[in-house]
Amino acid sequence: MSRLIVGVLILAQLVAGCATVRPSPGQVKTKEQIAQDRAECSEQAAKATDSSALKDGALAGGIVGAWLILAGAAEGASWGAITGGSAADGAWIGAAVGAGIGTVVGLVVGIKKGVEQQRRYREAHESCLTERGYSV
Repeated sequence: MSRLIVGVLILAQLVAGCATVRPSPGQVKTKEQIAQDRAECSEQAAKATDSSALKDGALAGGIVGAWLILAGAAEGASWGAITGGSAADGAWIGAAVGAGIGTVVGLVVGIKKGVEQQRRYREAHESCLTERGYSV
């Protein structure tokens, strides 16, 4: 799971790019002032964005995965019984397919929410810096 989080963060950074912060012409700010402004804007942006995106993605994937496991087990058992094979074998195969699909759905939802969260964070951060007189 930690590899997934790292992957999402790397993808978000690649999509977002890196913003450089420069005081507007005519403004003189020290490196300490710039660092303090950036830290304060980062804190404001973090508060402004929803930090539960990965949790929501995992929850959605878990719910969909559980439903697909049960549905796959039921379908697999019924087809196993209809075709003359073992209902237990069909149930395991159906449950495995359901789990796989649920995992993929959860991954996609989590990545989508993570990218959206990163976009909102970046916009809030840039807006804060612009309000303080920086060109981003």
